[in-house]
Amino acid sequence: MPSPRSKYDAVVVGCGVLGLSIANELTRKGLKVAVVGRELPEDVQSTGFASPWAGANWHSFAVNEAERRRDGYTHDQFARLAKEIPHLCERRPYFYYWSEEGNWQEPWYKDLVFGYRLLSPSEVPAPFKFGVTYESYTLNTPLYLQHLAKTLRDSSVPIIRHRLSSLDEAYSLPQIGHVNLVINATGLGARTLLGVEDPLVFPAKGQTVLVRAPDVKECYSHVDKLARPGQSSYIIPRPGPEAHVILGGCFLPNDWSTGPVPEVATMILQEAHKLCPKLDGKGGKGSWKDIEIVSHNVGLRPVREGGLRCEVEERWTGRDRKDLLPKGGKVIDGRKVAVVHAYGIGPAGYQSSLGVAKEVGGLVDGWLKKNGQGKRAKL
Repeated sequence: MPSPRSKYDAVVVGCGVLGLSIANELTRKGLKVAVVGRELPEDVQSTGFASPWAGANWHSFAVNEAERRRDGYTHDQFARLAKEIPHLCERRPYFYYWSEEGNWQEPWYKDLVFGYRLLSPSEVPAPFKFGVTYESYTLNTPLYLQHLAKTLRDSSVPIIRHRLSSLDEAYSLPQIGHVNLVINATGLGARTLLGVEDPLVFPAKGQTVLVRAPDVKECYSHVDKLARPGQSSYIIPRPGPEAHVILGGCFLPNDWSTGPVPEVATMILQEAHKLCPKLDGKGGKGSWKDIEIVSHNVGLRPVREGGLRCEVEERWTGRDRKDLLPKGGKVIDGRKVAVVHAYGIGPAGYQSSLGVAKEVGGLVDGWLKKNGQGKRAKL
């Protein structure tokens, strides 16, 4: 049973897509969970976390078996979500174009997505020479975050705004009580959170333009290198009645700035119009200047050298950075506890989120059994 001083089995720190997905996974297993974050799922205008700003589409970057497993599981769960709640997740065609032979490498997921095939020359628009198409999923990310949060609240899971200075504080928050298990899904916060302070974590700035384009129902991208370093071109329609489409983008490592750069926005619009002229709302007969802009967006992706950190760490409270820890009873010294780290996913947050949550759930199961508490989880 939980400690008599707390009715919770675990605290999830972080309200991005990973934190909320993990909290839902643990709740389904029968654990009593609380979620704590500096930003809440409702803070869709905050640049403090990347989740509200993503496209997002399922397009895997996986380079190893663990990443493929996470992404593949999430893909299958999105199939279910698309059938149940189509305004959150929708299956749609993707088109990728390129100009030089060899620029496209056949992806590992070609047999997972639907209808993967090379395009014939007559199907490839100028100025490109090659292309592929298949069908996969896109998300309305702000609404999806709200959906994850509502599912938790409907299960009586509290989502609490609280800024932590140290990991140790999460084990004895006044609103929650003492817990012995914390899930660290703090994203970029893992770089500076006392008790974690991971120097391998860094931001990768992304800039996008949200537009309204009712005629655009497909995802597009080209894989040729652009003149500006870190720049790419992609088009991701969002599910829902607003006819919103995300145009991107860039990937700028170690850039902490959160303001849109006008030159980048211009290039995004120009390249997107080359890919899909009907963005202009005039049947492709207009120009990029005719695209109906809704907003310019910037988010900082939480990247980590070596990829996602997903592991259990057993530790003692009050031992790390003792001279810097908050006083006044915020940290109870000398308790043996555990943390499951789940951060550093970079640009793959949504497309791997449910697979990461499943993996974290397995780690939690293992820790509970090791400590004689496995009966809490409904396995």
